[in-house]
Amino acid sequence: MSPTNGSFLGTEEPQDDPKNTISKLSRKETRKLKQGEEEKEPHPDDILVSDWWSKYYHALGKDPRLERVFKERGLPTLKMYDEELEKAHGRFRDIMEVVKLQRPDNELSSDFEEDSDDEDAHVGLFKGSFKIYPITEEMHKRAEIEPPELMFQNLPSNTPQDVIVRIYIISGMNLTPLDFGGSVDPYLWIRCGKTIIDDKANYMTRQINPEFGRMFEFRCSLPRDSQLQVRVMDHDLIGANDLVGSTTIDLEDRFLSWRHASCGVATQYIVDKENKDLWRDTTKPISLLKTICVLKGWKPPTFKGKGSTLRLYVNGSEYKMKFFESNKRRRDIGMDKTYGKDEQRLALYVLHELDVIPEHFETRTLYNDDCPGIPQGKLHLWVDIFPYDRNLPNPVNITPRATEKMCLRLIVWNTQDVILSDENIMGERMSDIYVKINLEGMPNDSQQTDVHYRSLTGEGNFNWRMVYDFDYLMAEQKTVAYTKKSFFSLDKEMEKLDPTLHIKVYDYDIFSSDDLLGWAELSLVALVPPTKTAKECKLDVYETPVEKRISIFEKKKIKGFWPVFDDTLGEQELTGKVELEIEIMTEEEALEKPAGQGRSEPNDKYKWKILMAFLILLLIVFIGLLFYTSPG
Repeated sequence: MSPTNGSFLGTEEPQDDPKNTISKLSRKETRKLKQGEEEKEPHPDDILVSDWWSKYYHALGKDPRLERVFKERGLPTLKMYDEELEKAHGRFRDIMEVVKLQRPDNELSSDFEEDSDDEDAHVGLFKGSFKIYPITEEMHKRAEIEPPELMFQNLPSNTPQDVIVRIYIISGMNLTPLDFGGSVDPYLWIRCGKTIIDDKANYMTRQINPEFGRMFEFRCSLPRDSQLQVRVMDHDLIGANDLVGSTTIDLEDRFLSWRHASCGVATQYIVDKENKDLWRDTTKPISLLKTICVLKGWKPPTFKGKGSTLRLYVNGSEYKMKFFESNKRRRDIGMDKTYGKDEQRLALYVLHELDVIPEHFETRTLYNDDCPGIPQGKLHLWVDIFPYDRNLPNPVNITPRATEKMCLRLIVWNTQDVILSDENIMGERMSDIYVKINLEGMPNDSQQTDVHYRSLTGEGNFNWRMVYDFDYLMAEQKTVAYTKKSFFSLDKEMEKLDPTLHIKVYDYDIFSSDDLLGWAELSLVALVPPTKTAKECKLDVYETPVEKRISIFEKKKIKGFWPVFDDTLGEQELTGKVELEIEIMTEEEALEKPAGQGRSEPNDKYKWKILMAFLILLLIVFIGLLFYTSPG
């Protein structure tokens, strides 16, 4: 018999049957054991930075939580360019100049502008460079000893180069509305050489600020197919689709630049294949640094030392590892298989010191010939260009985040100290109280309790359940609503909203409109802690600091009193207190534990408890009668 796991020196140890082990445990211990076997829920910070979009929103600076997590964990970042990449880097004229070729009788332009007015006269571009310098007697004498240093050397090859282009179009901003009602139904159209990509099938409905999240990949040849044109089109059901605006990118300029504009250089050299920030260039940092040294006419880079004494010499400058990584950081990295070798990391740090193009996205302005010189919106995008004969890295996944189906359950238990707005025939103050609640972005799905008539003390008893199904973006902490903005809209428009509960307490009236007595707004991701009793419930709970507030998506369930108020006169006046129980669950959990609205079935939570209490009461009565009727 071959030894098995748990054997020692060929002798098998007795193995406990898991089923027998569980059966020996108490019911409470068994439940804890099974819960421990289940997969633990991810930490909220892990969800926050779980995909590429976290880097994008961090670069935009929209979420302070991302700033904290990226800083604490030292995560790689993106750089946002507020303009076209070529404008930020001198149009990549480090190797050659570009002259616009035009028909005779037209002046030559010193630079190519995509929004030029003389498009009819434009016949092509000349890309090149020339230098004029004097030749002295001293240079003649020196040339007899050794050949003179050439002004043009170590240039990139000028032979045609087949490349793979990937263009990532992230989002659009402030697109010019072309449709009736002040909106636009955008989609993307791309042309490079003979390659045309028409993405009309994925048009978006009524989106002035669309989140495209689209990547397009194609093969082309440089310099023949150097001009990449991106158009944003407006989809129309009837008639031809309209051009919103377009922008043109020169691929050759980026591909030839020593700044490595063909693929943005990441801030960290990550080699873990499971990591979303895996190094995505076809060239490693050391090889990339050697290429730059050749293009700039420098000596090859050299390394000296190891570990904390590692040094790199480039063009006469010394770069020490300890300047970029502390000893503690280097030890942590050394124990982590996520990062590459010390030499590669140091080369990467030096590349950024040399001002290469970092991993980024750029902002490109859209123009339309019908409105020359007037911006028609902007695009956030970036372009990767790889030689065709290289092993290509996997593309970055920028697919828009998928929503998660969630279920919010509320139970309105009671109200206390609600103001009395009416007067009965006996002259006593009273209110006919009911509570109405809706989730932000779902006004048509507002739900309300029944009416507690003739409350003389402001107390109302309801035991009324409300159920809301909604789509939720966990990483962004936003609900997603799909609504039609007008009667004539054929498709629903997507809108991201803060998950907020709107609570309103009314006084019911038969012959007039109901009186609004008080209201409150509760953020489900920054929920003010409730009080356990109505006596403790005051308006100062809304002054709770943000760091002490609660996310119901983490807490899952909470119960207590929240105050409602009236601020129509400028100051908040306490007008009542509402006792709520708030519970959040996924769609799967909601299906496992069904519950009806109001007091409707199913109501598993209390039905079996009531039934069990009734049976126990019958048993007690039966035993009592048995003793009472027994002789003696």
